Amino acid sequence: MWPIYLLTQNFGWAIAIFTLILLVAMLPLTLKQQKNMATSQLFAPKVREIQQKYRNNREKQTEELQKLQAQGYNPTGGCGTLLLSMLILFGMIDVVYKPMTHMEHIASENITAVVNLAQNTEITSIILNEYNAEDKALLDKYIAGDTDEMFISEENAQLIHAYSEDEGFKSNFDEKTPAELSAEDIQKYGSLFTTQEVVATDLLGNNSRLTAETKQKINNAKIRYTGMQSELLALQVFEKYPSVLENTGIISADVKEHIQNLAENMMFFGLDFGATPRFLVFEPILLIPILSFIFSALSMILSQYLNKKNNPETADMPGMGPMKLMIYGMPLLSLWIAFSVPAGVGFYWTVNYVLRIIQSLLMQKFYSPAKIKEKAQKEFDERRAAAKAANKVTTTAVVKDADTGEEKVVTKEETLSQKEINRRKLAAARKADAEKYGEEYIDSDDE
Repeated sequence: MWPIYLLTQNFGWAIAIFTLILLVAMLPLTLKQQKNMATSQLFAPKVREIQQKYRNNREKQTEELQKLQAQGYNPTGGCGTLLLSMLILFGMIDVVYKPMTHMEHIASENITAVVNLAQNTEITSIILNEYNAEDKALLDKYIAGDTDEMFISEENAQLIHAYSEDEGFKSNFDEKTPAELSAEDIQKYGSLFTTQEVVATDLLGNNSRLTAETKQKINNAKIRYTGMQSELLALQVFEKYPSVLENTGIISADVKEHIQNLAENMMFFGLDFGATPRFLVFEPILLIPILSFIFSALSMILSQYLNKKNNPETADMPGMGPMKLMIYGMPLLSLWIAFSVPAGVGFYWTVNYVLRIIQSLLMQKFYSPAKIKEKAQKEFDERRAAAKAANKVTTTAVVKDADTGEEKVVTKEETLSQKEINRRKLAAARKADAEKYGEEYIDSDDE
């Protein structure tokens, strides 16, 4: 995806073009899967016969099915494409979660600096948004070394907001954001919780006068930035507080430019592909899970329709239940994926389904299943004829006429099983050894 991203300078277009290229690259596997389905239909009557005949003997049933596989039957021929698609999905998840690493190719030490700055910024914003001027002054005293006022003896004591009972304050509690965070504030309050572990433990402990809600928010921030979503969280913080990135001196101008470009390039038609859709939260990004579910369902319906149309025998074969269950479960899986990962992954999943629907319709028209069956039947007949020819044995013997005493050469052509061929070869070898060492040879049916 990286060269595509460099050309398009947009994350959404890079995903769409990459998915198209990927589909074309996997076309040979798809065609092979189509051929395998046609071949499976040829074996369908024999498979049903074996499953019915040996339904109470699993070992014999497996043995007979393995014999069919030697003739070209492949019950798992369609799994390779699905497994490869899932592996690529995991790769796409990593790319979307780590755009600084994969798309902008920022050095790891610079990414660490960027993430640390973002974490400090978020923690600082929590403190400055949650506390009034008196509380901030108390924290300043603590930073300066005066810890007496910060901790009190009562268990689980909490700092009470001066405006905690104000209804206007309560209704706008989550929306209170400072217009700007200074570099001094970020250095002072952010580092208080990210670089001094003893201090952080004290401030978040049972005797701290921080409110339980604030302690939880700070704790969550510390945990989130240790996960794989840290690069995306950093982008969101700098989008909210752009002046922090502009004014900091710990990040080079070149890295700042990369971050700013990435923040713009992650937007696709007004949707932030680094954000994760939230269930029952009605915002524009909710469109991604909805489309993912719809096109997954359409793909499933089309797949079932074409399968029944082109392979009616195979569609109703015993043992197809788990495959059908997996196919029907894909729309729900798509919906779950789209709500579990950033929108960029859900977009990839959706585009993948759209292109596969188009591919299925084009293949149905230009790569006729009837011709595939005809070709598969021809190959099967040729393979069976070759197997019979390989087992034909011509034997020559000198026999004496009982009436005239005349000797004549008799040639006979037989079609033998592989077991009989092996037995005769072994017998001939034993006879040659016996003649070589002057021993008497006695023919037997032993292999």
